[in-house]
Order: sequence, then structure tokens, then C-alpha cells
Amino acid sequence: MRFIKPAKTISPKTANEDERTAAIKESVSTSGERGSLRSGGNGTFDVVAVGVSYYQEALRSIFGDTSGQAARMLVLAEIIPDDDNPFDAYAVRIEIGGKLVGHLSRRNAREWRSKMISESLSGATTCSARIAWDRRARKEGSYGVWLDIDLTLPDSKPDASYTLHAAQPGHIEFLVNQLNRFELSNCRVGDEVNLWVADDAREVFIYRQGCNFGEGKLGICPDAFSKVISSAPESEAKIASIYEGGCRIDCKLISKEEMAEREKEFRAAEKKRLQELRRDLTSPVEYSSIDSDIYRCFISNKTGMCEEIGTWEQFAKVEEHIAKLCQERNGKYYKSQAKTAKFAVIFAPEARTHSNVTSLKERGYKVTTFEKALEYFALTGMWNCKRLTKAENDYKKFMYEETLGERS
Repeated sequence: MRFIKPAKTISPKTANEDERTAAIKESVSTSGERGSLRSGGNGTFDVVAVGVSYYQEALRSIFGDTSGQAARMLVLAEIIPDDDNPFDAYAVRIEIGGKLVGHLSRRNAREWRSKMISESLSGATTCSARIAWDRRARKEGSYGVWLDIDLTLPDSKPDASYTLHAAQPGHIEFLVNQLNRFELSNCRVGDEVNLWVADDAREVFIYRQGCNFGEGKLGICPDAFSKVISSAPESEAKIASIYEGGCRIDCKLISKEEMAEREKEFRAAEKKRLQELRRDLTSPVEYSSIDSDIYRCFISNKTGMCEEIGTWEQFAKVEEHIAKLCQERNGKYYKSQAKTAKFAVIFAPEARTHSNVTSLKERGYKVTTFEKALEYFALTGMWNCKRLTKAENDYKKFMYEETLGERS
């Protein structure tokens, strides 16, 4: 699967971080600094500690009350993995003199954790930090913290057993550059990965699956292969091997002919799906007559709750009453589908279809709707059943008009 990067589009969070970094580089200089600690990074102090607004008192106690002054101060900071953070298990906190003064941004925290893995580090590490009064973050000004750390990730080391010629026909294999080992720790051999082709086609970024857009970056495809991948109609990639030196990716290049064949198969499958949907919507649904077997029931398809239908609090109360009635009749209410149940009571409006009812019957259950069951149990006063019926009709109308393009 390939993500196409929107032209010059970044998330608001990333934009704020980038603007903040640019402002820092412009506003923070060495003039007026106190202290003479050597930086362990590259001397740019361009990694910003976030959340410092919550720790202004701690910073004031470290720096002294110099609000509004242009003085800057070099200090030694500790970078500490904050594994017990309730909001982010991968957070990294910043402490100065034993006092919490901020955190690394979500993105930088993951880069830092990867760097620690790459360099076989663990626990707290130290770096030079700069504290300064900053008027860029707030109009009235506040203390800011900038760190002198290098977040650059190294390229993967060659695998002694790795040969490009081992790739299958139509496939290419490559080592991930600037590998994020922290993200890799969440992957296994055989996992599919997403390729994100940059607009200029000079870089192809690799992301693990199961993450929000823009998160889970594993690294970058080597330049020698980026052009090949970006020029292909489509590509699919997965992790071929994970070893001490890095990660190898197997990428299948999909030809125009294969894309055309896939498109043909997709259109055929979509046509079949729409035919089945039309049959499902037009075929009459035959529910079972309710008898004493209803006292051994479960509610099926507990989805689709919304304010137009009801609330889960109401639903829980109805379940409680049904369970009590079933027990009084020597029956049983099952919280979920059970082999010994006799009746399936369909709740979700979109599940009142010919195919779903037929499937439940084939599994040996009698089938009815939530509204009919409440009527039998004399519990209609606990639910607005007309809303459920209306929701079912609205769903079918929508499927007719929007999905099938027909008028019901």
C-alpha cells in the first residue's frame, strides 16, 4: 500500500513544532549566557522541550527570577525514558537538577528511543541544555528549554548474508536507511509495511502498519531504489528479515498489466457485492414466531448505538430486566451468542437483512427483532421502538440511494 504525500502539507502539531524550532534558532543565541558546559550534541540546541508551560516554577527556581530579561543559561539536563507516563508509555521526560521541566515531543521521543537502542544505551542520559526567557511562545513571555542532542539515526549496516540477487523476479530487496529501531521493535518478519512516496520522488519513506497517519516511521528507502519504486504503477512491501545490523525489506513492483488485472478483479468483486446487497435489501426477511424459547435468548449485533436510537445505559437496564424475566421462567439470558441459546434477538438496524437472519437460522436459532422481543416481554415502555424501526428504514433507503444509486 502506498501513501502519496500531499504537497507541502503537514499536521498542525508538526507545523507548531517546526515553527517553534525556527523561532528558537532565531531567538536564542549565546549572548548573555551563564555557565560553560560543553554540549554533547552538535551545538545547535534545536531540540525543543515541550510542555514547559506546566513547569515554570521549577524553571524559575533553577534560573532565578529574571522574567523579561534576555539572559540565557547553560545547564546539564537529564533525558529519562518515562515508561510509566499515563498519557504515553513511550514518553521521554527532561529533568534539570532533579526537577521535571518538560518532555520531548512525541515524534522526538520515538527518535530518541531508537537512537538509544542503536547505541546500546538505557536509562537516563545527560546533555547540555539552554534555559532562556522566550517571548515567542507567549506574548507575556515564559521560560523555554532547548536541548543539544543529535537525533540523527545511522544507516543500516550491511548484512553479511545479504545479496540483491536473492530477490524474486519482479521484486527488489533493500536495507532500511535511518532505521528507527524503536518502531522496529513492534514489527515481526513477514509484516507488511507502507511505502510513502515523496512528491519529488527522491525519497520513499517506510512506515509500519497499524499506526495513525504520519506515525510509525521505520526509515527511508536507499536512494538507489527510490526512483525504481516511485516510477512503478504500484508496489507492495514487507519485512524480509530483522537482524542485529538492521532490517531488510522485500518490495514487489506491480506492473501495469498486473494492475489492470487487479482492477478487473476488483470491478468483478464490486459488481458481485452490489448484486448481493441488492438481493439482501429486496428479499423479504422472515422472522420466527415468538414462543417460550425466547426465555433462552441472546441479543445479536449490539452495534450502531447513537442518540437517534438510544443509549447504552438504557440498553443495560433492558438487558437486566430481560435476564430477570428469563430466570423467572427457568430460562437464561446470554450476554453473547451461545450454543444452548434458542433465540437470537437482532438489535442493530443495519443487521435486519435477509443474509444475516438466514445465517442465524442456519446456526440453529430462532430469530426476531429487539422491538418484537420487548413487546413480548412487555418492556416497550423502556425503549422508543419507533426510533429503531425508523433507523432500519433510513438505513435501507440510504443503501438504495447512495450505494446502489436507486430509489427505494
